[in-house]
Amino acid sequence: MTLIPHYVGIVGSEAAKFRHKSETQARMIIRRLLAPPESVLVSGGCHLGGIDIWSEEEYANLPDRALRPDPIIYLPAAHAWSSGYRPRNVKIAERADMVHNITVKDYPPGYEGMLFAKCYHCHTTTHVKSGGCWTAKYALRLGKQAYWHIV
Repeated sequence: MTLIPHYVGIVGSEAAKFRHKSETQARMIIRRLLAPPESVLVSGGCHLGGIDIWSEEEYANLPDRALRPDPIIYLPAAHAWSSGYRPRNVKIAERADMVHNITVKDYPPGYEGMLFAKCYHCHTTTHVKSGGCWTAKYALRLGKQAYWHIV
């Protein structure tokens, strides 16, 4: 029996925004999302680590990985919004059947990156700002399903 691939977009926050516990929770979510044998990872290979890279690692370690297609990873052409991240995020949203954004509810102690009082994509204080939010919201505009997982 041939399985019809289901392209699962997994995006989210960079590694520095996670604590050990929230990384563990994020990886459990990723494994659950990729568990069905028809699931194929679609992500963005973020150079800052975090959800994109952990998704690739978890996909590579699936027990049936040898039976699955290679993941679809869209790297940004540049480390700039208009010429790199935006076009990369559009490709993820277009290719994925649904997008899952995994982010954190707050910044860890000592976080030294850019701090925002709220996620300006979602206009909420329930989670930190993430480029994954933009991608998930773009998927919704394309008529696709999008989910937020806040750890």
